[in-house]
Amino acid sequence: MSKSRHVTPPTPLTAARDRGPSRYFHGRERIQHNFKELLRRATQAGGGTTFLIQGAPGVGKTALLYECGNHARAQEWKVVNIGVESLWKPYKMLDALGLADKYKPTEKSVQFELKEFFSGGYKSTRPEPTVESILKDGSQPLLLVLDEAQALADEDVPPPQHKASAIHVLEFIHNGELGRPVILLTAGLGKTLTGFGRLGISRFAKNCRIELGPLSKEAERAVIQDWLKKEGKAKGDPTSWIDIIAREAHGWPHHIQAYVEPAIDQLKADDRVMTTSGISAVLEVGEQARLAYYQERAYGFPAEARQSLIKAYADVALGKSTTQSVIMASLSQDFGPDRAKELFNEALRKGLLDERDGRYVIPIPSMHAWLKDEYGRERIEIPPAPTMGHSFQERDSGRER
Repeated sequence: MSKSRHVTPPTPLTAARDRGPSRYFHGRERIQHNFKELLRRATQAGGGTTFLIQGAPGVGKTALLYECGNHARAQEWKVVNIGVESLWKPYKMLDALGLADKYKPTEKSVQFELKEFFSGGYKSTRPEPTVESILKDGSQPLLLVLDEAQALADEDVPPPQHKASAIHVLEFIHNGELGRPVILLTAGLGKTLTGFGRLGISRFAKNCRIELGPLSKEAERAVIQDWLKKEGKAKGDPTSWIDIIAREAHGWPHHIQAYVEPAIDQLKADDRVMTTSGISAVLEVGEQARLAYYQERAYGFPAEARQSLIKAYADVALGKSTTQSVIMASLSQDFGPDRAKELFNEALRKGLLDERDGRYVIPIPSMHAWLKDEYGRERIEIPPAPTMGHSFQERDSGRER
């Protein structure tokens, strides 16, 4: 058996490999089945609706959007990626649909209107397009794909002057009133549903609102095996490596990627042989990527707030939930009610918290463990008892992390 050489963490690329379509996609069968059925029914009825996928960062929302887009193309739908502004800015929707040239005035029409303007009898014959009129202009079934839709829950999104237009457009799409099959396929973090509620969309059709969780054990193992055997050309039975990586990844697509990428590099360094020292090197690199991911999610959320947040989960098992009132009580005790509300919403926006059936969970068990280890009470140094007349506060121990 060849001797393993340690593989250093890969340099991050601008075109991130953990975003977008998954090279080896497995699982989510029921969701895909329901979406394909929706496409079929919408085509027959000539209508449409909104299909919402909500989940924590790294759970695979964007990859699932891509798979759903492929199903739509297979049924001869036009698939278009849009941003939130396309819901209220006609020129943004035109650009997304590739129709900007269709609505540009011709040289002849401009000359005619200028002549009418200077003669005092100007009256434009070209009504300004609206997002509604643009979406109605056509017969081919249309799938609008909106990722990162949690932006709709942000303050002043849409801006006040455009809110009525956005509500109007979403209502027409959601109720299938555009005279053609149009589906808005959208994905976002835990506040996405709240954002749609702000814009009048609170009730979704059956099977059209998805709370995306980890991959099943079978799907997780299938993804890891494809990476090792198809991408890494691993020699022999990969079962032991699959077992070890799955134990660290917790079914989370982002974590799977964090481990399989260094595994591919390690296999190349070891002539495709899966060695004991090789998997140890993979685990070291993968853990670094996983911890960097947690730090990225928590970036900008103050350390004191992390301590206060995890205090609410002191007696909560990994992967289990608690109530908003328990979290708010902890945050309010340390920061006051107004700041506590801001921090609670910020934790949702960053994906540190995720709503599950009216309760709140730290969505990734290993991130829960990391927060507890780094910011739990056992990591906070309690100074000696103060002398009379003096008070003290809990301080972070300052241990290297």
